[in-house]
Amino acid sequence: MGKHIGMDMIFDTSEKGLQTLFKPYQAALMEHIWKLNNPERTGITSGQAFEFLMGHPDSKSRASYIFFMNELVEEGVLEYEEKSGKGGYHRVYYPKMNRDQFAQHVVETITRKLAEVFPSAQV
Repeated sequence: MGKHIGMDMIFDTSEKGLQTLFKPYQAALMEHIWKLNNPERTGITSGQAFEFLMGHPDSKSRASYIFFMNELVEEGVLEYEEKSGKGGYHRVYYPKMNRDQFAQHVVETITRKLAEVFPSAQV
């Protein structure tokens, strides 16, 4: 059973790995972004995200990827730079948190929320 944790993140205890927190395409995209940025900083556009996920069984529209990456920007997980290109300016997304920092962010967010929901529980 999934519960929303800010943005479009869910906490599904029946899943494994990042799919505990994200839809399958979102988990695949985050892993891809972190892999691209190890060892050096490499951005990804919505078009590149669309191409990467084109063959994914849970693929969605390009707009879904833009919406997801923008939610991650609002959450502080990703950041972006505006780059000029064909058709105007485009956002190029970069991780603001690495995988370990993201893990810490999720643990703190869930712990804070659980303490709010169950204030009498002992941690």
